[in-house]
Amino acid sequence: MSTTGRRSFLRGRGFFRGRSWFRGGDWFRGGDWFRGGDFFRCRGEGLWGNGGSRRAALVVDGVVIAAAATELLTLYDALDALSALVCPPSLFALVLRRRFPVAVLFATLPSMATGHLWLAPMIAMFTVASRTARRAVVGVATAALFAATMWSGYDLDGGAVDWSHHLFVVEVALMFSVGPAGLGLLFRTRSELRARLADLIASQAHGRRLEAERAVAKERTRMAREMHDSVSYHLGIIAAQSGALWATAPDDTVRRDAETIRRHSADAMAELREIVGVLRHGPSRADGTDARLRNVPTLVEEARLDATLDCGALETHTIAPSVERAAYRTVQEALTNVRKHAPGAPVAASVRPSARGDLLVVEVRNQPAPRTPPQVAPVLDVPASGYGLAGLRERVTLVGGAFRAEATADGGFVVRAELPLGPAAPRAAGPAPGHQPATAAQGESGSRS
Repeated sequence: MSTTGRRSFLRGRGFFRGRSWFRGGDWFRGGDWFRGGDFFRCRGEGLWGNGGSRRAALVVDGVVIAAAATELLTLYDALDALSALVCPPSLFALVLRRRFPVAVLFATLPSMATGHLWLAPMIAMFTVASRTARRAVVGVATAALFAATMWSGYDLDGGAVDWSHHLFVVEVALMFSVGPAGLGLLFRTRSELRARLADLIASQAHGRRLEAERAVAKERTRMAREMHDSVSYHLGIIAAQSGALWATAPDDTVRRDAETIRRHSADAMAELREIVGVLRHGPSRADGTDARLRNVPTLVEEARLDATLDCGALETHTIAPSVERAAYRTVQEALTNVRKHAPGAPVAASVRPSARGDLLVVEVRNQPAPRTPPQVAPVLDVPASGYGLAGLRERVTLVGGAFRAEATADGGFVVRAELPLGPAAPRAAGPAPGHQPATAAQGESGSRS
């Protein structure tokens, strides 16, 4: 190296330039690494860790102390007075290595200097490197252990000056000091990487959830727009033409049917507006306009089936609106299925509280369809999709009920929903009007989806 290069190096432009670890303000200021709370103690740690790691820490400490004690006992006969004085405290100081890693390391250095207990300082050095965040502390601890190991090598050999011995002592000192420090740093880095990986996975999962929520909101908006643009247009045409038919038809039956079509199309338009609102803003609004139990007799009558309806004493119970809508939709979907799959079959529908009064039991049971169904009106050939009963099952489940739909042994079909019912109210004397068994008119056609 030239003279200019040496001067530049010594002025701090080379090795020492900008080295924050070499400044006195970073190494020796009392408010940083040399404070007793930071230098000698690992904050936030108990004596044997926290939570579920306590048992494992106890086992590890037991193995460590047993190994160090074995090393000490093998050299017990060769111990002098000084070694017998400093080695046992160094051995038992390992119990505190998690709480005070640096202090325990310096407490074990005298045993290393005597040359009789080398395992305890190496274990303490590993703990310092793996549990201390400041690299300056790790560097000072490594240097101290290196010096103690060097002292031990020369002390045991009587201070030999042979260069081969110097080299051997340096190699051993490096192995016994830098080796545990490197393993501890590797262990700490691995733990930090594992924690960062867990945070990254959690962050990615949160991002995926947010992306899914945005996609759902976007799809809801698209579906709402399409339903409003297409379905409402066709329903409007149906309502307008049925109204015109009602006004011009000379036959009372046709006018009554036209009025029914017009009223149902108007109800469908109102429900469509609410469904569009749910799709746009989430499921916080009601899902029906007239889906009430008081309208079940009208629903059965307008289905034009050979049906009987049995409504129990429902006025004595508190029924939540969501439960009431689910019961209405159950009857509606079951009657639609009968019209589609078993036209002309006798139907028995019942909506009544259970024997204990804690459930609202809705059951629609139909007999097998006759071989030659009555030809009062044409049966619509609507393909079965399976979505009707599936959606009904989900609706019943959302209100805390149980749903069952299955074929019966005689070839018929039964749809049954058990919905939670509120407590019974004080009942007045006599049956309430409108809750007697009712018989619906004859009819046909339907669907079991």
